[in-house]
Amino acid sequence: MKKTALTLALSLCATAAAQGFSLTPPPPAAPAESTRVAAPAGPVIGSLDRGLRIWEGIPYAQPPVGDLRWRAPRPLPAWTAEKSALQAGAACTQYLSVPGQGQGFQRGQEDCLTLNVYAPENAQNLPVMVWIHGGSFNLGASTDYDPRALAREQGVVVVSMNYRLGALGFLATPGLEEDGSVGNYGLLDQQLALKWVRQNVAAFGGDAANVTVFGELAGGMSICQQLLMPGSKGLFDKAIIQSGPCTAPSITANRADALKVGAGTAEALGCKAGDAACLRALPLEKVVRATPPGQGLVPASVPFPPIYADPTLPTAPTAAFGAQGTAQAANVLPVPVLIGSTQDESRLFAAWIGDPKKDLGPFEYLAAALLLNGPDGWKALTYYPASHYPTRTLALAASGTDITFSCPTSDIARSRAEQVPTYAYEFRDRNVPTNQMLRPTVGVPSFGAFHSSEVAGILGTSATLVDYSRFTPKQLELARTMRTYWANFARTGNPNGAGLTEWPRLDAAGMNVLAFAPGAVGVVDDFRSFHKCGIAW
Repeated sequence: MKKTALTLALSLCATAAAQGFSLTPPPPAAPAESTRVAAPAGPVIGSLDRGLRIWEGIPYAQPPVGDLRWRAPRPLPAWTAEKSALQAGAACTQYLSVPGQGQGFQRGQEDCLTLNVYAPENAQNLPVMVWIHGGSFNLGASTDYDPRALAREQGVVVVSMNYRLGALGFLATPGLEEDGSVGNYGLLDQQLALKWVRQNVAAFGGDAANVTVFGELAGGMSICQQLLMPGSKGLFDKAIIQSGPCTAPSITANRADALKVGAGTAEALGCKAGDAACLRALPLEKVVRATPPGQGLVPASVPFPPIYADPTLPTAPTAAFGAQGTAQAANVLPVPVLIGSTQDESRLFAAWIGDPKKDLGPFEYLAAALLLNGPDGWKALTYYPASHYPTRTLALAASGTDITFSCPTSDIARSRAEQVPTYAYEFRDRNVPTNQMLRPTVGVPSFGAFHSSEVAGILGTSATLVDYSRFTPKQLELARTMRTYWANFARTGNPNGAGLTEWPRLDAAGMNVLAFAPGAVGVVDDFRSFHKCGIAW
């Protein structure tokens, strides 16, 4: 039931973005002479928008189609003719299905490996922030988010990218193995985009030696995994992980298990697991709707997750980020980390369990708690008794927040704090204004500081379910404060600066977390106790 709710909520977010609720401005109609850039990849021309130079839809890899489907991305040869970068590239192919909205719809196309660059006018050697979008490794696109305000206000160059999703991004079968590796094509896309940034961003005014990756949910999880990938060494200098712990079993799969699931998926698609030619010849419409066999009515929150125990990602995230002082910590890239989550992450997901017009019944709550929390299900019933919450659904959401997001995030932060400068936060604004796509349910009368609710403030614009135009003055101040911390971290590896509340490096106990709420930014020491970390689990 948890997985169903997570999938539906993510589909809702992606549908909101696809239908224009991110309020991303339309592409400009004409190029600007001042945006002609002779990058090492080739000459491009972009546009101007209120003090920003913008280039959208720049290809960073050969189209992953035909014989290149399910292969590591290949760099594009440098081009000589000027390319127009006035129109964002298509999203990578995905299938969205939301209850009550028919049979769902397909979005994007297979030729999708493009990126966008946003730079202040006259930018020169500015810090670079590379955004990796979320969406459960199954949904989303770079254009679902608009980083113009962040780039303009904070004087940074922002890059966003598309990467392959779902089965096209992560299917693993024996026939697709190449040079000892299989799957993880989406993560390899991200790596190639980061290589492109290192090689080209100086031409756009960025400092190629000062690159920070940041992302939320699957974007944050991607960064969490990139920290463990040998191929990521030297590609970025700092990492910001927002609501993206990659240590849950369903977030990163063992290679052997992924190959079994992939073999079953191939058979369901009408191909033998070892027949790569058959798989590559399948119609796109069939591949994009593929689901792992045996899921029935409970689809996985990440149907085709990234794969560990593979040469591309050798170390299991649980081994590297689990216990403090683990021997596997040496396998993590030694870059400064800023990491955090929201106070009520799972309210967004719990709201879609059962009938939104009713609270969960006693037996529904029991079944959902056991499904949501797996082997910890009985503990959840003990530590989150329904009688302590206004509704059973909110009790379920509290356990999901702690087990799936807050405590794993804190554990990763504590693990990194022993190795590198680490800064931990929690977003606690429980009154973030939402758009018409998100309405309270009987079980969740208030979404609180729900999953992804901080993204709009950090980017400085409406994003998916959040309506930035309705922020109060205190919320606007909080948003500017967070953007400043994020940009300071990108500049120096330290988020602190003049006029800001001091954000201390995380201590080994993980106690000094910076809490963000309107009119109340300050260090708290109750994060782990509030979320029952180390007590219930």
